[in-house]
Amino acid sequence: MQKLLKVLLVSVVVSLSVNIFADKKEDMEVVKQQIEKNLPNVNIDYINESPIEGVYEVLSSGQMLYVSKDGRFLISGKLFQIDDGIRDLTQATLDVIDMKVAPSRREKINAVEKSDMIIFKAADEKHRITVFTDVDCAYCRKLHKEMSRYNDLGITVEYMGFPRAGLGSASHKKLQTVWCADDPKLAMDRAKIDRKFGTASCDDPLSNHFKLVRAFGLSGTPAVILKSGRLMPGYADAKRMLSIIEEDEALLEKMESNSK
Repeated sequence: MQKLLKVLLVSVVVSLSVNIFADKKEDMEVVKQQIEKNLPNVNIDYINESPIEGVYEVLSSGQMLYVSKDGRFLISGKLFQIDDGIRDLTQATLDVIDMKVAPSRREKINAVEKSDMIIFKAADEKHRITVFTDVDCAYCRKLHKEMSRYNDLGITVEYMGFPRAGLGSASHKKLQTVWCADDPKLAMDRAKIDRKFGTASCDDPLSNHFKLVRAFGLSGTPAVILKSGRLMPGYADAKRMLSIIEEDEALLEKMESNSK
């Protein structure tokens, strides 16, 4: 009898778990359908339960959204837990997602021809980062003014183009004059530091760069891709960037060691 009760109890628990999981899947499908219906231009890259009951977290082009399970209400912004200190739950989720997609991102970056990038190489190269950049971005220009310091610390910078206003925009045409110049590095200096642009045009790789921008869900510049494939959005001065790079490379080494 006791054995029978245990079997029945396990059966009930399993049944409830399956039903709850099915309900969650149905709720997520409702959320997905409502977003696609009401916001057709929003791409859904990820959807899951949020820490708030009845609310789902939805990742779209690098931005986290929070949507009610009936799909009627949407909140854009960060979610914080405040009952035990202050914890940024949005960033915690983004970090987990970023770690999962990092290997794929790294693979795609490694497949890009170096000749399609504009590379500022350190004389004594110890580290290498890929930076998606736009010449009309103030923080991109600020990063570029740090280039000699980056290089002095052994950091090589590989530039790829990200015209934030889109392909065919004025920003795209400015980037095109840089990539198509006889001396692209000098043209990048003149564009970012002197705000002077040439008139060169060619069969440039910027449209291919922009495909990666969309694939990676990048929303701002500069967007730095580290050796592991992890994304570091925004500007950092040379010393801070070196610290970020070293932390990333230590993490990558640990991950590769654990996978053996």
